[in-house]
Amino acid sequence: MKTNKAEIYKNAFRLFLQDNYEKVTVVKLEKAIGLSCRGIYHHTKDKLGLFKAVVDTYIFEPHKVENKFVYAEDISLRDFLQTYIEGVERTMDYLSNELGVDRKECAKCYFQFLFQAYKYYPNFVKKMDAIFEKDQQMWRKIIDKAIASGEIRNDIATEEVVDMFRMAHLGMSYVLAFTTGLDTERLKRQFDAVYKLLK
Repeated sequence: MKTNKAEIYKNAFRLFLQDNYEKVTVVKLEKAIGLSCRGIYHHTKDKLGLFKAVVDTYIFEPHKVENKFVYAEDISLRDFLQTYIEGVERTMDYLSNELGVDRKECAKCYFQFLFQAYKYYPNFVKKMDAIFEKDQQMWRKIIDKAIASGEIRNDIATEEVVDMFRMAHLGMSYVLAFTTGLDTERLKRQFDAVYKLLK
C-alpha cells in the first residue's frame, strides 16, 4: 500500500492529467493512489487540498528559479544561456519521469494541467506572477552585467533583451507543446542567434 506522500502526489498528478480535476472522483483517487479516502485525506483535507499539493509539487516547486537554475554573480551571459537550457532540460526530465511518459507527451499533458491549475487553484496567477518576476529579475541581472562588462553591446534596452530570451523559451514551449514538445537544441540555436545579434 502506498502511504508515502510523494507517491500519493505522483499518482494523483497522473490522475489529474488523465481525467482533469472536475472528473476525478474519490473512487478514482482511491484506485489510482491505492489508499482509502480516509488514508488520502490524512495527508490533505479534501480533493482541492490534494490538487493544491500536487500543483505546489509539480508546478510551483520545479519552476522556482532557485530550483531550476544555477546562478553565480560572475557568470557570463554565454555561460548562463547554457546553464539555463540545462535547467530547462532537468525540469523536463523530472516531469517526464514522474509521469512515466516521454517529453513530447509530457509537454501536452503539462500544459493541460497548467490550465486546470489556473481554473481551480486559488491565487494561482499571483503565485505564477511571483515566479515569473524572480525569473525576470535573474535575467535582468545577467543582461545588465553583460552590458557592463562589454560582453554585449551597450546600446540595447535590458527589458527588451530579457523579453527576447524569455519569450523565445516560453513561446516555443507553448507552441511546441501541441506537436513535438520543446526541443532544447532548437531553443539553444534560438538563444545563440539572439546572443550573436547582441554582440
